[in-house]
Amino acid sequence: MPLEDFLMPAEQIKFQSDHGVHYAGKVYQVILTDKRILLYAKRGMMFKSDDIVTQKLDDLQGVKYQEEGVFEKKGTIKVQTMKTEMDLAGPAAEIKALYQQMMQFM
Repeated sequence: MPLEDFLMPAEQIKFQSDHGVHYAGKVYQVILTDKRILLYAKRGMMFKSDDIVTQKLDDLQGVKYQEEGVFEKKGTIKVQTMKTEMDLAGPAAEIKALYQQMMQFM
């Protein structure tokens, strides 16, 4: 299934990662819409299946950005919601861009 099949009617993409972002030991593409954070990946060698994690932006309570490393900087975002905490990690430039887009919804 294409990614568009997972979007709600009239949901607009605001940010889409170019590189893989790590979450819970797996690599995903991050899509930030005007309503949700979507983590999307296709899994499997022969028989592909979709792996989706979503979080509503209305549930956000806090977002923390952290950067580490000297030469190959790694960025981490801790997304705090009412029920869960998501830790997203990847290249600092990409994670920082995601953080800046998320701040518009805080």
